[in-house]
Amino acid sequence: MQTWPFAERDDVLAAAEAVLREHGSVILGGPAGVGKSRLARELAVRSVGPAVGLVRATASAHEIPLGALVDVLPRSAVEVTSPDTDHVRAALDALRAVRGGLLVVDDAHLLDDASATVVHQLARGRRTRLVITLRSGEPTPDAVTALWKDEEIPRIDLEPFTRDRSAALLTTVLGGPLEARTARLLHETAGGNVLWLRHLVEGERAAGRLTRQGPAWVWTGEVDLSPALRDLLDARIGTLTAVQRRVLELLAVAEPLGLGMLGELVGEDAVEDVAERGLVTIHPDGARWDVRLAHPLYGESVRATMSVPRARRVRGELSRALAGTGGRRAGDGLRRAVLDLGSDRPLDPGELVAASVQASGLRDFGLAERLLRAAIAAGGGYSARLALAHLLDYQMRVGEADVVLAAGAASASDAERQQAVLLRGLSLHFQLDPPRSGPALIDQDEAAHHGGRPDPAYDALRSMFLGTAGHVREARELADGVLADEARPDEAVALATFVVGLLAALSGSDDDLRPVIERGIEAARRGITASVLANIGYMELLDADLRGDPARAQHRLDWIHGLTGPQASSFAALFEGRMAISRGRPRAAIRALESALPSFPGHGGGWSGWSAALIAQCHGALGDGAAARAALEEAERRRHPHIAVIDFEYDLARVWAAAASGRLQEAVDACRAGAARCRDTGLAAAEVLLRQTAVRLGDREQAERLGDLDRLLRTPRSRLAADHAVALAAEDPERVLQIATRLEDAGMVLEAADAAARAATLARADRRLVLAAEAERRARMLAAGGGEGARTPAVVEADAPVPLSDREREIALLAGEGLTNRQIAERLHVSVRTVESHVYRACTRLGLADRAALAAVARADRAGRTP
Repeated sequence: MQTWPFAERDDVLAAAEAVLREHGSVILGGPAGVGKSRLARELAVRSVGPAVGLVRATASAHEIPLGALVDVLPRSAVEVTSPDTDHVRAALDALRAVRGGLLVVDDAHLLDDASATVVHQLARGRRTRLVITLRSGEPTPDAVTALWKDEEIPRIDLEPFTRDRSAALLTTVLGGPLEARTARLLHETAGGNVLWLRHLVEGERAAGRLTRQGPAWVWTGEVDLSPALRDLLDARIGTLTAVQRRVLELLAVAEPLGLGMLGELVGEDAVEDVAERGLVTIHPDGARWDVRLAHPLYGESVRATMSVPRARRVRGELSRALAGTGGRRAGDGLRRAVLDLGSDRPLDPGELVAASVQASGLRDFGLAERLLRAAIAAGGGYSARLALAHLLDYQMRVGEADVVLAAGAASASDAERQQAVLLRGLSLHFQLDPPRSGPALIDQDEAAHHGGRPDPAYDALRSMFLGTAGHVREARELADGVLADEARPDEAVALATFVVGLLAALSGSDDDLRPVIERGIEAARRGITASVLANIGYMELLDADLRGDPARAQHRLDWIHGLTGPQASSFAALFEGRMAISRGRPRAAIRALESALPSFPGHGGGWSGWSAALIAQCHGALGDGAAARAALEEAERRRHPHIAVIDFEYDLARVWAAAASGRLQEAVDACRAGAARCRDTGLAAAEVLLRQTAVRLGDREQAERLGDLDRLLRTPRSRLAADHAVALAAEDPERVLQIATRLEDAGMVLEAADAAARAATLARADRRLVLAAEAERRARMLAAGGGEGARTPAVVEADAPVPLSDREREIALLAGEGLTNRQIAERLHVSVRTVESHVYRACTRLGLADRAALAAVARADRAGRTP
C-alpha cells in the first residue's frame, strides 16, 4: 500500500494558505480525525519563511504550567511551578525572537492556561505566524476561544469526509477503485474520520478481508478492530461508569433507540451524561427523539468487550422493551426479530419470516438468510423453506435451494407448490449460471397438476420470460391481465410490474408509468419477491432516460439512494451509471458501473452484461477504441442468453467501439441494423436512441423514420432526434446549431456537442467561417466540460483550427480589439502595408468579406482553444 497522501483537501488547503498569507495566522477546527493536524503540517511544509516549531498540547500536560511549550522554549522558562507575568513575558520574548516565524499549535483545546495566554498574546502581537488546531465541541481555554470569537484569527472548520472523498482517497491509496458496496461500508464504518479510516483499511487489508477482486477492491466479513484502532477508540470513549457503559451497550446492540424508552431502561441522567461527553447524538425523528452512537466504530468497540451471555441478556431486554411500545414504527418487526436471534427469548417463526421479507427489501440477503434458517429451525414449515430457497436461488446457490425444498416437499399445499414454481422459475431462468429453462419448469408443473393447460397462477412469470426474450405483445397482454386482477398475490403484481415497466420504457408507451411502478414497488416490499424491488425502480429510470425526462430520472435516482442494506449501493451505482450517461458524463458512468460489477458475478441476472455494454459505449464516446472493444468483449462474454430485449444496448456498444476505432461506416451500419430489429419487435423508444446515434455520426437518411417515430411517441427525445435529423439532411448549419442549444437545455450534453460539432463542419464546408468557429467553440466546450473530454467522431472532425498563420492570427485579434491598421503596425513594428497584406491574404483564403469578419473568426477560434 502506498503512503497515505494528503489528498481530497485541496480546497481547504488553498483557503488556509490564503488566510495565512493575508492574516498571518489561521485556526483549523473540526471533530476528531478529520485531518486538522495533517493539514497544519502541510501548511508548515509549504510555508515560506522561518519556523519556530511545533507545539503538541496533550491531556497529560494540561496541569503543567507552560507544559505544552516545553519543546519550543528555553529550559529556564518552563521549569517553574507557578508562572507569573514575568515568566509569560519571557516565553513571549523567546518565541518572538524569530520575527515572522511560524509556530504550529496542535490540539489547542488541551493547552494549559499559561500556554494559552502565551499563544493569545503571540496572536495579538502579530510578529509570529500561527497555525492552530482544535477539536470542536471540546472545552477550550478562554484565551484560545477569544482568538476567533474576537476575530483576531480567522477560523476554518473541516468537515468529516464525504463518501465520494473517502472513495477517492482510498482509490489513490489502494491503487484501484472500490466496489460500490465496499466504498459505502468503509465510509459508513469510519464515519468520515480519516484517521480511523486509515487504521480500519490497513487492519482489514492485513487480515485479508479487504482484497482486490478483478479491477476493484472488495471488503468481506465483519470488522475486527486492529490494536491501533482499538486504542484510538478507547482513548476517545474514555473511562465510563457502569450505567454509562450500559447506555452504550444498549445502543451498540440496537441503535437508534427512542429517547423515552432508553431513559426508562437506564435513567435520563445517564443518557444526558454520555450525550454531554459527545458519545451519543440525539435527533428528532417525527414525533420522537432518537438516540444514536456518535460514531459507528463506538459500537464495534463496545460489542468487542461484551460477553456472549451479557449480549444475549441485553438483546432480550431490548426485544421486550420494543414489544412494549407496540411496534408502531416501520421496521420495528425486523429489529425485534434480529434482537431475538441472539437473545434468551423463544423465537416466533412467523415473525422471523415476515422480518426476512423486510431484510430482503433492504437487500440485506445475509440477514434474511439468518432469519429464515432460524424460522425453519423454530418450526416455520414449507413457507419458510420456500422463502429461503428463493433467496438462495437469487444468490445462485441452487444446490442448497434444492436441498432446502426437498426436505419439506411432502408438506407443501397447492398454493405453496405454485409459489415454489414461480420463485424457482425466476431464479433458474435468470440467476443460475448457466441458466436453466424457466418455461420448462412451468410446463412440468402444469402437466402434473393442471392437465397440461395453462395455469393463470403463472401468468406473471410467463410474461417475464416472454418479455425479456423480446416477445413484446404477448408479454404485455399477460402482464396487463395480471395487473387488472386485484386478486393476484403480491409476488405476481411485482413481476408483472417489472415486465410492464421494461416493455413500456423500450417501446415508448403513452401510459404514465409512475403509478404502476409505485404499485409494483409496494407489492415487492410486502411479498417474498422483495429482491426485485430495485429492478422495478430501474425501469422507471430507463423510461425517463429514453423519453428525455431528466426530472423523473432524478426522482428515481434519489429514491434508490434512500434504500438501505448491503446490496443497495450496488444498485445505486447502476442507477448512477445510467444517469451519468444520460447527462453526457462518460467517465462518471464508467466509474459507477465498474464499481457495481463485482456485485453481479457471471451474467449477474443480466445486469453484468448490460453494464459492460454501457461501459463500452462510454469508452467509445471518449474516443478510446481499445477500451471500448475490451468492454464489448466482456459484455458479450457476460451476456444473458435469455434476455434479448436489451440487445439494442449491445448494438450501441458495437456502434461506439467501431466509431472510436475509426470505422465510421461500420458504426452507422450497426445503428441501422439495430434500429431495424427494434422496429420489427416494437421497441420504438430504443429505436429512437439508435437512429439518434446514427444522426450524431453523420447519417443523413434518418429524418423520415425519426419523424414517424416522433408522431408515434411525442417525447422530448423523439422530437429533438427528428428535428436534428431534418436539419442535418438539409445541411443547414444554423438549424443544427439551434438543435445543439435545445439538446443542451434538455440535459443531453454529448448529443448537443455532436450537433454543434456537425454544425461547425457544415458551416466550414459552406465557407461560413464565423459560424463555423462559433459552433466549434460550443462543441469543444460541451465535450470538454460536461462531456468530460468526450472525443466522438463529430467532435474530432470539427476540431480543426482556422487556417491562419501566427502573424495573421495576431493581426486579426488586434483588429478585433479595435486597433486600426496603423496602430497594429506600430504595435508589431511592421509597416502598414504589411498589415494590409496579411489581412487581404487571410480574408481571400477564408472567403471573408472584411477585417471585421476575420477578427470574429480569430476570436472564436482562440476562445474555443483556451484551456
